[in-house]
Amino acid sequence: MVVEHDLTLLDFLSDYIEVLYGDSAAYGIVSGVMSTKVGINVFLDGYLPNENVRFRDKKFTFDASSSASEFPEGSEIIKYPLLKKKYPSFSVTIESGGVRKGEVVGIMGANALGKTTMMKMIAGVEKPDSGKIDKKVKIAYKPQYLQNDSDVEVVSVLDEVNGYPIEGSQEEEQIVDPLKLKKLYNKSIKNLSGGELQKVAVVSCLLQKVDLYALDEPSAFLDVEDRITVAKFLQKFVRSYGKSAIVIDHDLQLLDLISDTMIIFEGTSGIEGHATSTMSKSEAMNRFLKSLDISFRRDEKSRRPRVNKLGSRLDKQQKESGNFYYKD
Repeated sequence: MVVEHDLTLLDFLSDYIEVLYGDSAAYGIVSGVMSTKVGINVFLDGYLPNENVRFRDKKFTFDASSSASEFPEGSEIIKYPLLKKKYPSFSVTIESGGVRKGEVVGIMGANALGKTTMMKMIAGVEKPDSGKIDKKVKIAYKPQYLQNDSDVEVVSVLDEVNGYPIEGSQEEEQIVDPLKLKKLYNKSIKNLSGGELQKVAVVSCLLQKVDLYALDEPSAFLDVEDRITVAKFLQKFVRSYGKSAIVIDHDLQLLDLISDTMIIFEGTSGIEGHATSTMSKSEAMNRFLKSLDISFRRDEKSRRPRVNKLGSRLDKQQKESGNFYYKD
């Protein structure tokens, strides 16, 4: 039995699914057993047809469209040449690249290859040993590891980041409400769960008036619904306000949902890492999935990415044609 918030992994591992629904910290109900495909789609729909139960008032869908092309080529807000950073027992090399206005750049790869190091260099937390980052923009950075030892209430943290009281403000309506954070206002940081702390950190990052948001593993500790909600909101927020974002994550579904372009980290974990230049999402996903020897297709109903069963007819067909990543 597996309990998992990463739908791609759950889809890959499971033969059958049980959906748990209810009210957080109040009660939970377990559905009957369903096939993996049906169970995940039922969860995304928020409706159990066999039991005639609606447990969520909205359904989650996946739109493959990208609006990055709305911004002209060359409208880069940040660019960098070949970057290098060396530590006593680890080194990382990052191919030249950049970030355009209105673009979300997804970064993926195994642990300990230098993803966080790259983000810290872009955010100005660390400096590269070789190469200089050309940036004329303000950057907000959400780190991978979060501090939870503060006795300050959430609302006070958001007030400080926002620069004035968050309650009743435009920012509350635009950012706090969609991510359902108001119910946490009077909780202290040290009493938050991992998922609650993550949402506070994401909101605190997005409240900053900057041009580029750098988020390191924003899905960590979040449940399935919150992952999809945060991903869809971040995508809409960036595109609606002409901002940009760089996102590191291990949830392929989240990266597939929000990214316009991608960077892949390869190498030997803990010893040497190498980051590719920025690639189109389809090129990057195809390369990354090929390295894992798995193939993706889109679910015909929800349009979510699904992992083909290893050795299945579709898996073999896609791999033989070189299309490890689906074509829309």
